[in-house]
Amino acid sequence: MSKHDTADADSTVGPSGETTPDGDETPPGIEANDLSLAYEPGEPVVELDRLTVPAGEVTALVGPNGSGKSTLLKSMNAELPPEQGTVYFDGRDVEGYDTTELARKLGLLSQQNSAPASTTVRELAAHGRYPHRGFFESLSEEDHRAIDRALERVGVSHLADRQVGGLSGGQQQLAWLAMTFAQETDALLLDEPTTFLDLHHQLRVLRAARELNEERGVTVCVVLHDIGQAARFADNLIALKEGTPYEWGPPDEVVTPELLEDVFGVEAEVGFGPEGPTIVPREPVDEE
Repeated sequence: MSKHDTADADSTVGPSGETTPDGDETPPGIEANDLSLAYEPGEPVVELDRLTVPAGEVTALVGPNGSGKSTLLKSMNAELPPEQGTVYFDGRDVEGYDTTELARKLGLLSQQNSAPASTTVRELAAHGRYPHRGFFESLSEEDHRAIDRALERVGVSHLADRQVGGLSGGQQQLAWLAMTFAQETDALLLDEPTTFLDLHHQLRVLRAARELNEERGVTVCVVLHDIGQAARFADNLIALKEGTPYEWGPPDEVVTPELLEDVFGVEAEVGFGPEGPTIVPREPVDEE
């Protein structure tokens, strides 16, 4: 385990009209205790004693391929029941929520998303409002306002009537992010939201998530491959190695040449500036 031990909000309506965690309450955090995650019985992919995603902050899960980042995120959304241990969301066992109740509080952007090519961006964003409606209920005025806010925040209002199938990969990812934002939850899980995107769209996605955190206090947990990008974007890093947390805490404390060698298998120089650590990779470390 790392040497660092990091530690149902009511809602009000903010100036923009979005619901926000009440100023007198703490936004939801996520904690895992004595956790073992497996896809096959007895073959754990992730094992940890204790881990915390701090409430109201941005936390990035980083590590090489196969280190368990996406698996851990699935457990936080009750997609993958633990073989052992418990994941707590907002102080409750995440497995104790029903699907709709959890979706009102916790938004998820998955790696793999698909929709009919003829779906418009606005129609896709509208799917984010399903937890707030009953069966067969049409969209309310508040639903339409929430959709408009999400499209504007992500910067795709001008694409609202375009079909998803006719968009670039980066534009499609922003449309899916708008759907997640339209849920207007107090916590977000983002699974590799910048993968396969060009630099412009990577920054658009990360900036939108960061602004949501800063303006509404939304708790964000995001899986990122680029540790340099994660160090600049996140308040906290959790570095995973072979399914176990190697280190976690603020980027300035976590990002070291030793971690980059032990976890990522590279020799690198680390510098520190006003926007966080900068990493200059030098050589791959020979695998034993």
